[in-house]
Amino acid sequence: MANLTTKGWNFLKEVGKDELPYNGISIYSKEEVLDFKLSNKTEQLENRLFKATIKLHASIPKNINPIKLVWKIPAINVKGTWMSNYESDRRIYAEFDAERMLVSRTAYETPVICLYGHNDNNIHTFACSDAINTLSLGAGLREEDGWVYCNVIIFKESVPDFTEYELSILLDYRDQRYEHSLTKVSNWWSGIYESMFVPEIAKLPMYSTWYSYHQDITTKDLLQECKVASKMGYKSIIVDDGWQTGDNNRGYAYTGDWLPERFPDMHDFVDQVHDLDMKVLLWYSVPFFGKHSKAFKQFKGKFLHFSEEFQAAIVDPRYPEIRAYLIAIYVKALKDWNLDGFKLDFIDHFIPYDDTKLTTENGRDYAAIGPAVDRLMTDVMLALTAINPDILIEFRQHYIGPALRKCGNMFRAHDCPNDAVTNRRRIIDLRLLSGATPVHSDMFMWNYDEPVEIAALQFTNILFSVPQLSIRLNDISEAHQQMISFYTDYWIKNRDILLDGDLKASGPSENYPLIIASSKEKQIISVHVDFVIELSSEMTYIDIINAKTSENVILNVINDLKTYQVSIYNCLGNQVQDKVKILNKGLISFKIPISGMITLSAT
Repeated sequence: MANLTTKGWNFLKEVGKDELPYNGISIYSKEEVLDFKLSNKTEQLENRLFKATIKLHASIPKNINPIKLVWKIPAINVKGTWMSNYESDRRIYAEFDAERMLVSRTAYETPVICLYGHNDNNIHTFACSDAINTLSLGAGLREEDGWVYCNVIIFKESVPDFTEYELSILLDYRDQRYEHSLTKVSNWWSGIYESMFVPEIAKLPMYSTWYSYHQDITTKDLLQECKVASKMGYKSIIVDDGWQTGDNNRGYAYTGDWLPERFPDMHDFVDQVHDLDMKVLLWYSVPFFGKHSKAFKQFKGKFLHFSEEFQAAIVDPRYPEIRAYLIAIYVKALKDWNLDGFKLDFIDHFIPYDDTKLTTENGRDYAAIGPAVDRLMTDVMLALTAINPDILIEFRQHYIGPALRKCGNMFRAHDCPNDAVTNRRRIIDLRLLSGATPVHSDMFMWNYDEPVEIAALQFTNILFSVPQLSIRLNDISEAHQQMISFYTDYWIKNRDILLDGDLKASGPSENYPLIIASSKEKQIISVHVDFVIELSSEMTYIDIINAKTSENVILNVINDLKTYQVSIYNCLGNQVQDKVKILNKGLISFKIPISGMITLSAT
C-alpha cells in the first residue's frame, strides 16, 4: 500500500530479510532502474546488534538520484528520539517528518538516531559510517499501524559523478540503557575515524573573553583577568572575536586578514600570559572573508556564498589556494606568536548553496563540499601538530561529528549564555558521543547582582564538562569569587571521574535531571529537580551536588549500606554539617543548601 515513507520511490531490493528483526531493510530509488551495480551484506556482531552494508559500483563515473533505505520497528515502549542536533526536541516524530529530521555532513551533526523507552532503555539505535558526505536520517511513527519507520537517504543533495560508494549502518536493538548504545556508536566510529591527540591542558578549566568582553578587549584588561583566573585554577585563556579588528559592531566584515589590530604586540601578550602559567588560544572564523578585508578582494570569485547577515563571503574550500591561504594564516600565527591553540569557528557554513556547481571546473580540485572540508581541516591539524604536537583545536556544536574528532581535541556546547539548563543538556548530548575528545561547557556567566547560590547553578550544571568561565573576575563580589574558587577546586580534584567516569544521564526527555559519574570507588551525582536518588552500590565515596533551588535531597537506599562520615557544604565551600550516619535501607532526607553538596565517606 502507498504510504508517506515510500510514496514516489521505486523499490529495488531488500537487505537482511532473514537476519534483521522485522523483515530487514528495503532499498528504494528515485530512478526506476538503478544505473549502478548494487551489492549488500548483513552481519550480526552481537545478539540483536547488526551491521548492514551496501555498495554501489559503476564502470565509469556517473551521477545518481537519491537512494532511500527503509526499515521498521514496532512502537512499543517508545518514549522519545535522541539526536545530536541541539535544536531538536525529544519527541516521537510523525512519519511525514521522517525525511527532514536530521541532516549530517562533515561539519554538521552526527549520523545517528536513538529511540529510547520510558525506562531510558534503548529501543533502537542506528548510525551510519559515512560522516563526510551529506546524509539524511529519520524515524517516524505511522499512525495507521503504530510502527516507527526508520530511513537513511543518501545522495539527497546533488553529488558529483562517482564510480564507487559504500555505506554501513549499525543497527542496535539490544535492551540496555540508551547511553550504552550511543557509546557503542561512538566506539564504532573511532574505528573508522582516528581521534586527534588530547593534551592534558585540554582537560583543565579555561577562561573565555566572549561573554565578559565581546569585542571590546585590551591586553591590559585580559592580563588582569588572567592574574585572577590563574590563581583560581584556570589554565588557558581563549581570546575570542575582537583581537583582529577595531570594529565593535559584532559582525564579520573585517575578518579574513587576521592582523592583530587591538593587540599591537601579540607575541609579548602571549609571553606575559605564559608567565602566569596559562596557555593562549585565538579565535578564527574559518569560512568568513569580510567584505572590507584584503582577502575578500584577493579571492573574489572563489566563494560559496556572500552573507548579507554576516557582511562576509563564505569561501570555497574546494580551491587548493583557499585551503593553502587558511593553513598559512594559522601556521604563521602559531610560529610568530607562540600560540597554544585555536578556536576554529563557523565551519558548519561550508555547505552547498543553491548556485553551487559540484564539479572540478575553474581550478577546484574537489567537486563535493564535504570531502573538501575534511581535507581542509585535516591539513590544518597536520600543519599545526607538526609544529606543536600539543596544539589545542576547539570546535563547537553543530560541528562535532566523528570525522572532526580527528581534526579537533575540544568539543564545546553551543552558545547558551546564562542558561544553565540548556548548557547541561548540550554538554551531556556531546558527552554521549564524543569518546575520548573532552567536552567543554559553553562559557558560563551570570548577572553580577545574582545571589551567589543562584549564580552557582551555572557551575553546578556544567560539572560533567571542562569549565569555560566568562565573567569579569575583577568586577564580581568576593562571595562570587569564593564560589568559583570552591567549585573550580572541587572540579579539578574530581575531573577524572567527572570527565572519564562511567556516565549515566537519566531522563533525556527531561533535560537530564539526574546525572551520575562513577569510578570503582567513587560516585558523583548531580540532581537538578526534586528527584528521589536511588543508592544501591557500596561506594567508598559518594558526592551529591544539589543543583536546584530546593534544599531537600531524598535518597532511597536499596540495600543496607556502610557507615559514612556525612559532610554538608554550601556553595562557598563552607561546611555546615558533619556527622557519622549509617545508611540503612529505606528513604533518607538531607537538607542541603542550594548549589551545595553532601559528601559521604565510608568509615
